[in-house]
Amino acid sequence: MNILLVTADPEGQSFAKSLADRYVAGIRETKTAKVELADLAAEGFDPRMTPADLAVYRETGPLPQDVRREQQRVERADLLLLATPIYWWSLPAVTKGWIDRVFTKGWAFGSNDRSFGPLSTKHVRLIATGAGSHRLYQKHGYESAMAAQIAHGIFNFSGVTNVETHLFLDVESGDRAARLRNLATAHDLGRAYAEGQHQPSAQPHLLPAD
Repeated sequence: MNILLVTADPEGQSFAKSLADRYVAGIRETKTAKVELADLAAEGFDPRMTPADLAVYRETGPLPQDVRREQQRVERADLLLLATPIYWWSLPAVTKGWIDRVFTKGWAFGSNDRSFGPLSTKHVRLIATGAGSHRLYQKHGYESAMAAQIAHGIFNFSGVTNVETHLFLDVESGDRAARLRNLATAHDLGRAYAEGQHQPSAQPHLLPAD
């Protein structure tokens, strides 16, 4: 299995990245997996849309080389694993800009049948961390909003049918025992994925359940 792990933490090892690492470790308990790390912050990926990007959308110009390089990373992967904190109930700017620029018309969408496109065979897992509580997310329907915006609006729209979001909340509480439980949960989720025991759901999973 080839895994592309995408992260964009400006300080390096975020808790979301640690959770993703544990998820990969769980996969590796039962299946051989090669991991390619796309550390967008460390690599200096430019998330800003450019005139060249708009020309690709309008079919009036060639694909920028840095965009094609990222697409090739995705094409090599069986599993796209995004490790991301939640910023304003969505993705951080660099991660969102990576999607804006890399998921281009004619590659991720815009074809007659996306079910046979380059993303149609990919599996996607979002390992997302938030400072808010389970109660807050449930009260305001944020998990449903994220499912519509990200899982459906980005990945389903791009032809991906196997996509799931794992939400780890209250991660800034300072509770060391809770962090260790979260890491163990991420490991178990990875193992279950590798063993085919876990079926994807449209709704994000709030983890751990209190």
